[in-house]
Amino acid sequence: MEDLVAGVFRLADKTSGRDKLCRVVQYGSKFVSWVLEQEEVSSAVVQKIRDLEASISTARKLFRLGKSVDSFRGALRTIHLANPILRLLITLTKLNKGIYLLFDHVIWAARMRLVTVDMNSLNRLANRFWLVAIVLGLLRDVYELVVAIQAERNRLVQYGGSGKSTSGVRVIANVVRNNSPLIIDIVKNGADALIPASRLDLVYVPSGIIGILGVVSSLAGLVSTWDDRLRLKFS
Repeated sequence: MEDLVAGVFRLADKTSGRDKLCRVVQYGSKFVSWVLEQEEVSSAVVQKIRDLEASISTARKLFRLGKSVDSFRGALRTIHLANPILRLLITLTKLNKGIYLLFDHVIWAARMRLVTVDMNSLNRLANRFWLVAIVLGLLRDVYELVVAIQAERNRLVQYGGSGKSTSGVRVIANVVRNNSPLIIDIVKNGADALIPASRLDLVYVPSGIIGILGVVSSLAGLVSTWDDRLRLKFS
């Protein structure tokens, strides 16, 4: 119990931890407001939940001020990776995320009435870069998954495995068990992808489903923030 409490305080002490906790509440509020609306609950109650969601969204933008610099600095580090595929995918992911966060900073400033901008256009631009970053992240996940599957198959063959021992199900089960950071990253990126895609009208996703997806991706992010061993390298 003491370890759990210490872990919670350690998580809350990190900016990324606080952001993920707030994100769970933000998207949880989106889901709750959608459910209440479907149940035809008082519009005043629904509006209060939506106001909570909007307030947390603005607070999270404040938490992220300066994170764009971290993304650009990360790109400067990953551009020297030996693997050319990972170098390309991870560096482009960080560049696109950095640009998305730059727009996010301006949106926060506009909400605070520090600057005047076309919010609709800026939000669409931000979501485009966010979506590209997520897609590139998923491509990196797929590449690493394929490499891990091939390495596991080779390992089983090397140790005399054949037939059922090297079957696809056995190989994938071993990969999932031994590559927790990769699987968590796949879940996070997969859940996140539909959020900007929906905002850009590329797909239609009900508000309640967006809320669930946001909670799932936030919990996946919380897990990797809680334990650094579960964070995919350079993610």
